[in-house]
Amino acid sequence: MTKLGIIGTGRVGSQVLTDAQYLGIFSEIVLIDTNEDLAKGEALDHRHLQGLGHTHHVNIYSGTYQDLSDADIVIVSASAPSTPEMADRTLLTRANSLIVHSVFQKLSEVTQEAVAILISNPVDAMTLIAQEAGYPAHKVIGTGTNLESSRFRTLIADHYQVDPKNVEAFVLGEHGSHAVPIWSRVRIAGIELPEFETLTGSTPIDKKAVSKRIDEVAFEVFKKKGWTNSAISRSAVQLAQAILLDEHPIEPVSASVNGEYELTGGALSLLSLIDRNGIVKRLPISLNSDELQQLKDAHIFITEAVAQAHKEIENIS
Repeated sequence: MTKLGIIGTGRVGSQVLTDAQYLGIFSEIVLIDTNEDLAKGEALDHRHLQGLGHTHHVNIYSGTYQDLSDADIVIVSASAPSTPEMADRTLLTRANSLIVHSVFQKLSEVTQEAVAILISNPVDAMTLIAQEAGYPAHKVIGTGTNLESSRFRTLIADHYQVDPKNVEAFVLGEHGSHAVPIWSRVRIAGIELPEFETLTGSTPIDKKAVSKRIDEVAFEVFKKKGWTNSAISRSAVQLAQAILLDEHPIEPVSASVNGEYELTGGALSLLSLIDRNGIVKRLPISLNSDELQQLKDAHIFITEAVAQAHKEIENIS
C-alpha cells in the first residue's frame, strides 16, 4: 500500500492527480484543498474514469491533514492565483509565504515521515519557508530548476535536431529569471558540443539566446494557454516515482543552502542525490567563473525573496 497526498487541487494539482493516477504506483491518493468542493469534485471526476480501459484502480478521495499521517509522498501545489501578467514568480511571495507556512505547520503536526515535494512559487524561497515551519529539512524537496533543466535540454535538442533524451544538460540556481544553465557540462550522448557540431556539420548554437529562452518560454506558455501545469506536474510526479522506488536519482532540486559554494542561508537549486527518505547529499560540482557568479547572484535574489516572506509571516505572528 502506497499513499500520495496532494495539497492544492487547482490546475497544477489536478494535473498532478491525473499523472499520478496513470502512473499506477499509488494505491491511495488523498486530496486536500481549502475549497473542499473542488477537492471532492476532482476526486469524483478521477474516480469516474476508472471504468475505462488502461486505467489504474486507485482509492481517490478528498480528506484532511489527518489522512496524511501515513502518507509516503506529499506533493504541495497550494498557491494564491497567478496571472499571465505577472512578470516574475516572486510576486507570489507575499501570499504564498503564508499559505506554505500554514500548510507545513499542519503537515508537521500529523507526520514527519512523508517526503514533501513542493511546487508552490517562488519555489526556492518557499522551500526554505516550508523547512522553517517545522518539517524535516531533508524531506522537503522543491522542484526547483528541474523543469528548467527539461526546457534547457529540449531547446538544445531542437537546435541540433536530436532526441531531447540524448541531451545531458541541467540548470541550477533559481526557478525563474536567475536560472543558471550550466553550459560547461552540456553533452549530447556524451559528446561535447564543439565535437558534436564538427561531426554532424551543425550550426554552432547561440548559447546566449538559448539561455534567455529558458525562462521566457514558461511565460510564453502562460500567456498563450493562461497557465502552466503539464510539464511541472510531470516533473513532480516523476520525482515522486523515483523517491518511492528508491532509485537514488540526482536532480537539480531546491533545498536550504549550508555552505555549498561558500554560500549560507536561503535556498538554492543544486544537483542533489535523493533516496527514499529525501535529500541525501547536495553536490556542489565545479563550475566556471561565469556560472559561479550567476549562481551567487541567484542566491542573493532568492535570499531577498526569503526576507520578504519572513516579514509576511512575522506580521501574522
